[in-house]
Amino acid sequence: MTPIRWIIASAICLTAAGIWLFAPSKDPHAGHDHIEDVSHYTCPMHPSVKLHDPDAPCPICGMDLTPVPKQSGSSVETFKGPAFVTLSDDQQQLIGIRTDVVAVRETAGEIRTQGRITYDERSLTDVNLKVSGWIRELFVNYVGKRVRRGDQLFTLYSPDLLSSQEEYLLAFRGQNDGADSGWNERLLASARERLQLWDMTNEQIHDLEQSGQPQTAVTIHSPADGIVIDRKAVAGMHVNPSTRLYRIAGLDTVWVMADVYEQEIQRVREGLAARVLVPGAGQVEGRIDYVYPYLDPSTRTGTVRILVANPEDKLKPDTFVDVLINVERSRALIVPESAVMLSGRRRIAFLAIGEGRFQPTEVRLGRRYETGYEVIDGLQAGDVVVTFANFLLDSESKLRNVETTMLESTGP
Repeated sequence: MTPIRWIIASAICLTAAGIWLFAPSKDPHAGHDHIEDVSHYTCPMHPSVKLHDPDAPCPICGMDLTPVPKQSGSSVETFKGPAFVTLSDDQQQLIGIRTDVVAVRETAGEIRTQGRITYDERSLTDVNLKVSGWIRELFVNYVGKRVRRGDQLFTLYSPDLLSSQEEYLLAFRGQNDGADSGWNERLLASARERLQLWDMTNEQIHDLEQSGQPQTAVTIHSPADGIVIDRKAVAGMHVNPSTRLYRIAGLDTVWVMADVYEQEIQRVREGLAARVLVPGAGQVEGRIDYVYPYLDPSTRTGTVRILVANPEDKLKPDTFVDVLINVERSRALIVPESAVMLSGRRRIAFLAIGEGRFQPTEVRLGRRYETGYEVIDGLQAGDVVVTFANFLLDSESKLRNVETTMLESTGP
């Protein structure tokens, strides 16, 4: 080869080698958004994952990562509490974000709650004696027995009652013998009153006058109509005035004690109509008889007493029932119940403020209605709030708030 040809061949080889050596290599990020336009890569199901390798899978679930474009401002903003959360349309669809509008709505004219049937306390009657003695024969000997006013309960032997009968007979005979009428009439009236106070009936006193002999065993009668709900009387037992022998409850009317939440108790007042749904007995009508002036501290409920007629004894005490109380309709600013989350002692709702941004907002609530809660402060009519998957937003918001706090504490 001549020198000239050798020089030309060498030049061609060097040029080819230079082109191969300094040519730009294949872009490893081909098919991805331009690296300068991407802030980081995240998992649609786990937004807390932030990686800079576009080919890496999610370390939690293994899904492919999606790019998060750079924005003029940070996607993590803070206020006094959790951080704002920004989600793309795809992310919102994947986690199932649903929203509803805070609006002024007509509240329901009915409060639904539960209650329990109890005895009307005004129909309770205790059977006690005014003298000491011994029970001889027992006629009402079990709980649950129905009695009528005047029915025989038991017979009583009492030395004091026997002595009072003899005193009465002495005064009665003296009146018939023509003794000092004024003094004897007063004595007779006093002796008669004592027998009546010691539960002898007028019929028994009349029989005493007719027979002229004191009754060794005096029959004690029921003072009221009703059902025997407690019995202490036993044949042969000694009794004294402090002994309650029977308790009788009338069932012509019963009480329904209903529990109403403190947010709704202000809507309830005496005189309102109520419906009681009784298992196996259908529906009965009643009326609110009394609203108790205190709350149960453990359940935060107030007690409402409903008076219900019970002519056929269908309503059994201690039965659990559903209660519907008719209240006045009103209008109030309502937020859906599912939009409100309890965060410590605060109630939080996520407000959709546009461009995929969700702001946690503290709200103050009033009464609870079937359609949601009354808003006292924190939201306005027309606000859009998250009603589904808001717990995921809450978790992400708290996580991002921690990250932001750590960054601020470490500094640049």
